[in-house]
Amino acid sequence: MSLPAPPEVSLAAIQDQKTKAISVTQRQTPVPIGTQVLVKINYSGVCATDLHLARGNIPYLQPKVSVGGHEGTGIIASLGGEADATKWHIGDRVAVRWVHIVCGKCEVCTTGYENLCQSRQLAGKDVEGTFAEYAIADSSYMVRLPEGVTDADAAPILCAGVTVYKALKIANLRKDSWVAIPGAGGGLGHLAVQYARAMGFKVVALDVNKRDFCLSLGADIYIDVLETKDCVSDVIKATGGGAHGALICASSAQAYTDAIGFLRRTGSLVCIGLPAKATKLPLGPEDFVARGIKVMGTSTGDRQDTLEALDFVARGEVKPQLIERRIEDIEEILKELENGTSQGKSVIRIS
Repeated sequence: MSLPAPPEVSLAAIQDQKTKAISVTQRQTPVPIGTQVLVKINYSGVCATDLHLARGNIPYLQPKVSVGGHEGTGIIASLGGEADATKWHIGDRVAVRWVHIVCGKCEVCTTGYENLCQSRQLAGKDVEGTFAEYAIADSSYMVRLPEGVTDADAAPILCAGVTVYKALKIANLRKDSWVAIPGAGGGLGHLAVQYARAMGFKVVALDVNKRDFCLSLGADIYIDVLETKDCVSDVIKATGGGAHGALICASSAQAYTDAIGFLRRTGSLVCIGLPAKATKLPLGPEDFVARGIKVMGTSTGDRQDTLEALDFVARGEVKPQLIERRIEDIEEILKELENGTSQGKSVIRIS
């Protein structure tokens, strides 16, 4: 495919490091080096992690760059000098994901946990991200977008979708198990409901004022956490003894506390959402010894997880519920995430 050469300058949503204000302005278009490629971004999702980076409220998520975003989809606009030109071509549809690059050699990289590599670089944190007309990806750690999945639908799968899909994988649940999903109507949660149903699980959705939406996604039971007098008892009753698994998609300390209470014996708690303040789980050795509870966490997944998560979308088993926005709306979207009022997933149409 023949494309015009990338412009010298292009638009990006840049955060001022002092005032924290985000403004859309012109910048020098990035130039790929080595194995990198330049991607012309069509869509970018907006993730809760983008909120944490923008607000700087998580100690280990302090941005080193001024352009956020890590759920980008688009086409290759140019290749760095060391990119494999037999595999990657200008015009190829590719993803710009949260994990930009890993070392590929350390213990976690070689044992299936490359997303936790200590040498990893992250888009929107260590490398300028996808809230821009052009972004950099590394071809040595890049994912091709599959046919049958639009750029808009693919964007939220690259972090939110693959994170909840990976969470369900590591929970190691049997078919027809009950999965409780706090934050079920949000960007992560609404995808978690669909992946859980597609994988053969029954779902208890928990959220605020999102009953119809969650049930429309396939949830078997909906519990409004503000209306209920006893969330723990309601989940135990609805599931006939407690949830086999809980995916905490809400950034809520209370959601974690409740989940510990409503998990049945041998249940799995998968930590995903990050409360803004340090949170201690109300667990003791007796919960592990006498109840057999398992606690684990996950953040995104590897390249194979991403391809598997996208395949659910290609087959029509998962359909992101999108709210299409403009790049100028980023701060507004972040406030919606902060207030918990978002329903579905906001994606920015860039080109």
